[in-house]
Amino acid sequence: MSLPFKEVLLESNENYSRFIREFSKDLSNEELNWHRDKEDRLVEVKSGNEWYIQFENELPRLMSKGLKIIIPKYTWHRIINKNRTNLVIEVRKYK
Repeated sequence: MSLPFKEVLLESNENYSRFIREFSKDLSNEELNWHRDKEDRLVEVKSGNEWYIQFENELPRLMSKGLKIIIPKYTWHRIINKNRTNLVIEVRKYK
């Protein structure tokens, strides 16, 4: 299964790994599935317009530059693309 983003490792240590991810503005929402992660994450939006994050049983929230989002492990979530610009985020995965 291919992932819907490009990823570059920035840093890794005994506590966390830090990545930059870029999602193309051309991704369809069918390619952006509901999913859960095996570790706690902190996500910071670096750039992008008209992208949303949605958690289970919640309405979508706009992801604006500088927004920091905590995603507890095993929490259902997805991102939604409104096809305006690429989305660039920094992801910190805690070990």
